[in-house]
Amino acid sequence: MGIVNYTYNRSTSGGEIITHLINASDGEGLHFDGAASTQIDIPTVPDLGTKFSFEFIVQADSWGDSKYICDFGTGGRFSFAAWGDTSYNLAVYDNGFRSFGVKVLDDLKVHHLVMTVDGTAAILYDNGNQVGTVTLGQTPNIDNCTDAAIGSYISGTTGNFDGTIYRARFWNKTLSQAEVTASYEN
Repeated sequence: MGIVNYTYNRSTSGGEIITHLINASDGEGLHFDGAASTQIDIPTVPDLGTKFSFEFIVQADSWGDSKYICDFGTGGRFSFAAWGDTSYNLAVYDNGFRSFGVKVLDDLKVHHLVMTVDGTAAILYDNGNQVGTVTLGQTPNIDNCTDAAIGSYISGTTGNFDGTIYRARFWNKTLSQAEVTASYEN
């Protein structure tokens, strides 16, 4: 499946926490084949707080099944996924799925997704453009999570992503629109 590089930056100004998924040295990302146990396990979850952001450069190979892009669980819960209950729209899960109302990955093209959380709401950006907002059902308890996964449900047995993730980054702050734009342009 490739090599996973983790970079930790514990900046007191709210810096980047984890960066880059690299397949060997070619920069072609990591391919997930949709099969069970093809996730990246993050056994030590970074401290993200209640205000955080996720960035993924991703391309789905298929769409229409429930897919997890990332899942933080065990002791707390927060997920970024598409689920049947949300008509396969991208959604977050806190104490229930909350749909952004858009699929975007169903065209099977490369997308730059940024999802920001300010403690009460989540905003989804696709290729630098805001495409959806949801109100959360509770303040995120992501720091209570003792395990996380990229590319599947936390157990690795369901919701397995089918496609390539070129970049995965997490921040312990809510990115501004200008920061989302700069991330997309870079």
